Amino acid sequence: MSTSREKREPMTLDKERVARCFRQAMATYDLHATVQRRVGARLLELAGQVPAISYERVLEIGCCTGLLTRMLCRQQRVGTLYVNDLVADFGESVRAGIPQERMPKLLPWFGDIEELSLPERLSLVISSATFQWLDDLPGFLHRLAPALDRDGFLAFSIFGPGTLAEFTELTGVGLSYRTPEQIASLVEKDFVLEQMETEQNRLWLPAPRDVLHHLRATGVGGVRDYRWTRPGLRSFERDYLTRFGTADGVPVSYVSIYCIARRK
Repeated sequence: MSTSREKREPMTLDKERVARCFRQAMATYDLHATVQRRVGARLLELAGQVPAISYERVLEIGCCTGLLTRMLCRQQRVGTLYVNDLVADFGESVRAGIPQERMPKLLPWFGDIEELSLPERLSLVISSATFQWLDDLPGFLHRLAPALDRDGFLAFSIFGPGTLAEFTELTGVGLSYRTPEQIASLVEKDFVLEQMETEQNRLWLPAPRDVLHHLRATGVGGVRDYRWTRPGLRSFERDYLTRFGTADGVPVSYVSIYCIARRK
């Protein structure tokens, strides 16, 4: 494993590997995805502040096990809901988590959203903590706009610079995150930006080994395949404690960028 003394390598995403890591985390994701749950709740809170948003025809991108889906359906009366994820196996979990009395017309739309055709006449596209996994975010946003009704909205969160900063500093492994300014510039090409917010969340875990367990349990280890050697693991644990350890444990940082935008 590389160390903080080495230069960080640019990441080329292998979506099959990403899907495999999230599939393997299916049984542990809900328990460990504390930050993802907070981020989804905040995204829905911001969307709820925009009365013009209609929930008649909704596409959720990156539904995973259905954390956001469940919150959305409990808070809003959703007419038709298209649910998308790289991992089709999540479909059963998503459906099972929605109370029957709040069940929308649920339509699976699984696969790589950058390769799939998009549903038409959508009133809302919503996505939490997923867009950082896209290969071509500018191209996708441009393609997404015509799938929305003239009064349609896009509501999403995306992780930004500083996410998993501790792990990346020590290993050189991490995504290349866009800044809020870069995100705003991309969105404003095809949308009117109604709200934007940046927020930092930090988990405190007992030890560096728990950081690795957290990454595996939430599926975010799909950035790159790597294998720990025994000396490399000992070095990682020592350096993490030395650089970031506190009386509260060791931190895992996430930075979330929220956007609510209306189609131009």
